[in-house]
Amino acid sequence: MKSLFVETIPVGPLKTNCYLCSCGTEAILIDCGSNPAPIAESIANRQLNLRAMYLTHLHLDHVGGVATIQAMTGAEVYASKNDGYLADVPFDKGGARELGRLANFEFQDIAPGRHIALSQPMIVLDTPGHTLGSLSYFFPMSGCVFVGDLIFMLSVGRTDFPGGESKTLLKSIENRIFILPGQTRIYPGHGPMTTVEHEKRNSPFFKTK
Repeated sequence: MKSLFVETIPVGPLKTNCYLCSCGTEAILIDCGSNPAPIAESIANRQLNLRAMYLTHLHLDHVGGVATIQAMTGAEVYASKNDGYLADVPFDKGGARELGRLANFEFQDIAPGRHIALSQPMIVLDTPGHTLGSLSYFFPMSGCVFVGDLIFMLSVGRTDFPGGESKTLLKSIENRIFILPGQTRIYPGHGPMTTVEHEKRNSPFFKTK
């Protein structure tokens, strides 16, 4: 079985990492931030068939381009219903209440557990802390996990927006991410890729086990 080819596309003023993952011409997208033009261009230039978008959480910098890409491709959109509260949260608190069109898309609730994406296993991990409904997507055959704003290289996600909670976030990292194989590549919502082993050994937020 082929591993995923992962193209990192940073978009918007916060340089949100959107991940265009493909096997051959079949593709999925992990998060779809504002200013989706580079994403649309890559899909078109590579002649990809975008099957689905999987959202780590519903902050606007991760979903601002969903409606555009959905209209272009017809891709299904998946996220956690537990982030639905963000539709009523003001923009300056991480929500989308004033943003109308940008946040106007339908998504299907996806449950934690085993799923199939691009003909390989995808384990959906419930990883709250940054938001109530934050999810991570682990692909064991490809050795990678997409974590949104849960954990970054030598740092962790913010917890000062509605639904955020620092103890919950750290518990999610320890109980969901740090149990994965050490060589697992962590693809975060912002900044460079890292690995489980690197963060367990070096993150100032955790003591070495």
